[in-house]
Amino acid sequence: MKKSFNIFVAVISAVFCLTACQKVLDKKNLSAVNPSEVWSSPQLATAYLNTIYSNLMPGNTYGSGNNTDEGVAYQRQANSWLGGTATEDSYDGFSQYTNIRTINIFLKNIAEASFDEASKVTLKGQGLFWRAWAYYSLVKSYGGVPLILTPQEPTTDLTALQVPRSKTSECVTQILKDLDEAIAVLPEAWTGEDVGRIDKGIAMAFKGRVLLFFASPLFNGLGGVASWQKAYDANKAAKDFLDGKGKGLYAPYNKIWDDELNKEVIMVRRYNYPQATYFQGGLIPLNWSKDDVGYDRPSLELVNAFPMKDGAAWGAQSRMYDTLFRSRDDRFYANIYYNGAPNQYLAGMKASNTYLWTYFNHIDNYYGATGITGQHNQVTTDPLWSNSSFYRIKAIDKTIVAGTVYNAAVDWPEIRYAEVLMNFGECANETGKSSEALDALKQIRQRAGIWPGAANNYGITAVSQADIRTAYQNERFVEFCFEGKRWDDLRRWKLFGYLRALTQRHGLAIELKPGETDVQPLSDINTVWTKFKSTVVQTENTNIAIPDKFYFYGIPKTLRDRNPLLKQNNNWGGDFDPLQ
Repeated sequence: MKKSFNIFVAVISAVFCLTACQKVLDKKNLSAVNPSEVWSSPQLATAYLNTIYSNLMPGNTYGSGNNTDEGVAYQRQANSWLGGTATEDSYDGFSQYTNIRTINIFLKNIAEASFDEASKVTLKGQGLFWRAWAYYSLVKSYGGVPLILTPQEPTTDLTALQVPRSKTSECVTQILKDLDEAIAVLPEAWTGEDVGRIDKGIAMAFKGRVLLFFASPLFNGLGGVASWQKAYDANKAAKDFLDGKGKGLYAPYNKIWDDELNKEVIMVRRYNYPQATYFQGGLIPLNWSKDDVGYDRPSLELVNAFPMKDGAAWGAQSRMYDTLFRSRDDRFYANIYYNGAPNQYLAGMKASNTYLWTYFNHIDNYYGATGITGQHNQVTTDPLWSNSSFYRIKAIDKTIVAGTVYNAAVDWPEIRYAEVLMNFGECANETGKSSEALDALKQIRQRAGIWPGAANNYGITAVSQADIRTAYQNERFVEFCFEGKRWDDLRRWKLFGYLRALTQRHGLAIELKPGETDVQPLSDINTVWTKFKSTVVQTENTNIAIPDKFYFYGIPKTLRDRNPLLKQNNNWGGDFDPLQ
């Protein structure tokens, strides 16, 4: 307890308010706070809770696309997971138990706190939510894990701290129990400086996410613990509740990350300059960035996935990559920066009075050691260029220049209404309610600016359950690109076979045609596209060979050595079945 409290004292002044407000505690010398005082004051207990928020509330993604088919590898660097060379020691998510211990200490002391019951109940609800959140991150990765629901007392006898893995079904049951208890007591909304805290709607939406994941083919419902019907009921309840609170899809799509706290935002991590900022350097071309490079550069697979304006698939007919930017849906332009896109999405780009050009004057080798080699255009020098020719736009701070890449302050909506709607629709399809599933999909596409068409179907041709399922998989790929959801989707749908069939992730090599001259910084791509030729290129240094055993992570050997009760998963040579 003393150690935990010392940690709390060290961070309390920095994270007293998740929204980076400037209010401070009514104590001038925080280091002088006695631990016993924390649980006699709702303000101090809230400050303790804020450390949990700070540690667990997700922020803007950074590089998640590099590990999926959303993005390409930087300079053909190997990815051990996609390449099939990862080991049981390649991923360790068990540091989450530090957060779980902090939460258990919080819940124990809140139950015994001396302040008013109303405050205790609300604080407890938030703590229960975060414990469910922490366990979900573990269980979806490994299957069942040790369920520790009370603080373990310090001891020199390490065997007293060793706990065996619970069944996956038992862990999911506990996650749902924590969420149900949280939903019952959390406020329907927060106001003022508390906006951004966990409320009832957030907990309901997260419960829907949890049940969707474990109902999906990877866990296949865990014997009824997470059936599709339960997932449907939870997501419908979340959607209905949020509808009643005025939540919904926000238009236009490209303003979701610009207009703070709009009606689509359900769960959000708030930022503001200068109190709470983050780094975005590696997401931005080096002409307007510094200190990092090579993250979330969109793959051609992702680019191809965006529908046309009439809702048709890009691959529905033969098309030219030279004009891939024509007549795409609104999400394409809000997510993908392509050669000469007329979108000065960075302050530094505006100051330079130019667009971003990704073409080469001459290409020597499509498959050099680090990717495409040759003479890059000097309109946009970009010395460490994208090997796909594309850049991510989503949730990039538009105020950034090279000297301010550490000052990004765009809020991060971890759960959007679109996710709740699509979770509901996917579950509706799996429970035989195809009309509800198609209606949700149409709403998503309507907001994306897709034309309804004569049949008012927004380009959707799916009728059967299997085809609607595929339509949802395709729609989630584009709707939630670079939001950290793709890897979990590929796992829960068991789509590693699809990844292997790609052979490699791809990009475009764009080259100035012989005899053509450079463009001007603000040339119109709609008229100068004829200057270029586009060639599809592979972007890996080895083929994708991800095995099915990677659907579940292995328990690192160092952890099993410390706790012999921590049995290895059977897909990694152990005898623990993560599907039980």
